[in-house]
Amino acid sequence: MTDLLPARLFAPLALTAIAALGLLLWVLRNGDLCPGQRRRISDGLLSAWAVFGLALMLGVEAAVPTLLLWLGGAALVAGLGAVLYQARLQGKRSLPLSWHTPALGLAGLYGLWIMFMMGPAALLAAGAGGCVFAHLIMVRAKHRLQAFNTLLPLAGIASAIGWLLALLVQTLLAESSAQAAQPDMSHLIVPFAQMSAAILLGAIIWLLPLLRKEQTRPPVIAVAALLILGALTTGQGIIWQLSVNIG
Repeated sequence: MTDLLPARLFAPLALTAIAALGLLLWVLRNGDLCPGQRRRISDGLLSAWAVFGLALMLGVEAAVPTLLLWLGGAALVAGLGAVLYQARLQGKRSLPLSWHTPALGLAGLYGLWIMFMMGPAALLAAGAGGCVFAHLIMVRAKHRLQAFNTLLPLAGIASAIGWLLALLVQTLLAESSAQAAQPDMSHLIVPFAQMSAAILLGAIIWLLPLLRKEQTRPPVIAVAALLILGALTTGQGIIWQLSVNIG
């Protein structure tokens, strides 16, 4: 992959969508939801599949393996098929979760492949992006599971900070292992500062309704999601630059 925007966006967007899908289906399976909430959250899966499709298109530009694209395409077709079929149901009816399971399984394999390409830190990126995106979809669906307004921000922020620390450790290890070649890592200071600022600001905005004991609103979570995804995209650029320096 090259140092282009599609290459930087591909993995964070794909992992975000896959993690959000997994979280939302878990909520649908285990949450105490009325039929209306269940239907609204189920309809919100369309947003996650749309982001997954965008990541798939960026994967074409990023020149990822063809087999990976076919796997992602199969997951997208299965996922969109289930959501669009559900849209034909009247009232508050929603499809059984078994209709969504095949698509989630394919998407999970797709995500595991990406994690193999990126390394263990990709799990933290999935946690950060997935939590904020799933929270946005749930808030837009007017959910009443108030515990998730606390759990998702805390888990997502912890994952984002873990992602930052993991990249910092990876950078220090790369610098020490290639000391003989005297690599110049000073060009990574600005990306690290940008990523840290985005995570900090995103965390503050995301936690603000909780700290002020106010109702969580979609625009607030949307801004936090943009900042967290921006941080993940910057981190992906750092990973690429590290691979170039090591190579």
